[in-house]
Amino acid sequence: MIYKLLVFLFISLPLLADETPKEIYSNEETKPIALPEFTDIQGKAMNTYSKEAPSLFSPQTPTPSRFFAADLSMPDVFATTNNLAKKTGSFYRAFGEVIFVQGTITDSFGVPIQNAVVEIWQTNAAGKYHTLLEPNSEYIDRFFSMSGRAISDNIGNYHFITIMPGGTAGRSPHINMNIYHPKFGKLETEMYFENHPFNKSDYQYLAYSHEEQKLLTASVHHSDILNPQSIKLCTFNIVLQGVHQYKKF
Repeated sequence: MIYKLLVFLFISLPLLADETPKEIYSNEETKPIALPEFTDIQGKAMNTYSKEAPSLFSPQTPTPSRFFAADLSMPDVFATTNNLAKKTGSFYRAFGEVIFVQGTITDSFGVPIQNAVVEIWQTNAAGKYHTLLEPNSEYIDRFFSMSGRAISDNIGNYHFITIMPGGTAGRSPHINMNIYHPKFGKLETEMYFENHPFNKSDYQYLAYSHEEQKLLTASVHHSDILNPQSIKLCTFNIVLQGVHQYKKF
């Protein structure tokens, strides 16, 4: 009798196991899985199936060209140093406030541009261009190199040591710039200084749109935020129009 009962249980239990899941889940409704909501940096809804490219990949606005053509102040020959505050071999530096100008040169999509030539020229601390003065003028600073040249490194950085240019004839202090690169051509532009009071009365600066003014204005910070007498760092990034080809190795 016990033997027959064990045989019956052995045969019937697998059949009951097969039927139980069907009875439990056969009447349950199937519900779609809700995908989590994601937003981009601008707060727009997006998901993994979105075909819209993120705004981070939008081209950057190129640095505007100089509104007015370069005048007679541009030197015929540029000095080959990036230190305008002290001539090569001189024991003395130029008169005025020493500043450090730095920045990065990139293409329209932020790729650094190497070997771009940056030429600058500016007024001395008295607001005078040496090229427009007589050789014996008392306004010439003998220790100041009015022009200079730098070449961007492998990550697009460039820098100059110079002095804060003086304002001249209705103009705010600014630095004139020419940027050359064989793949991007030549850009003639100028750099202004953030929050300088003369910007509001410079007719050339005011000729630019508000967005162009922002692109042509360098941020100014002290190298030591705890020391207001420390050297000023003027950061002026440059965007050249076009796309740089990636290197092949």
